[in-house]
Amino acid sequence: MHPTRLLPLAVAATALLVSACGTTDEATDPGSSPSASPSGTPLSSTGSAKPKPQPEPSRPPSSEKPVRGLVSAGGAAEGDLEKTATPLPDEAAVKAYAATLGTSLQASFTTEATRLLAHVPSGQRLYAQTVYDGCEAPDPATITAGTTGDDVVLSVAPPKSTKIQCLVAERSVALLSTDLAVG
Repeated sequence: MHPTRLLPLAVAATALLVSACGTTDEATDPGSSPSASPSGTPLSSTGSAKPKPQPEPSRPPSSEKPVRGLVSAGGAAEGDLEKTATPLPDEAAVKAYAATLGTSLQASFTTEATRLLAHVPSGQRLYAQTVYDGCEAPDPATITAGTTGDDVVLSVAPPKSTKIQCLVAERSVALLSTDLAVG
């Protein structure tokens, strides 16, 4: 083909490209930007319409994921495990609860509980309870909450039995936020 015959095709293609892209005035209008169809629907890189992203539906506070943590330390297994959980509504409550724990557990508990306290979902409260003494710490994902009368009770699935023998047992304190109503 002769180059002069291609010139009209190149001009026509350029004109189509310019009309498809629009002017700079049109580009400032969100409904008529080059990345949107005439109806305002965003276009994909292939030019086909793609659905608008939908906002995440609002969830009631009770459906928000709880924060959870487990703090363990060797040599902290002093006294019996607690039968009920203690609410930790603020940093003062965290410090007061930490003072009841074995010395080797106090600093790590205070750090973790304070960190989690800042992430408790609206409508929930953070609770702590000593839940396990053993050679290995349980998995925090297994922490659950229930009620006994007016009290919140945390429980944790003990780690699968291994044949590890330990000289000093670890005490584990579970931290979990929940919206369980307490009297």
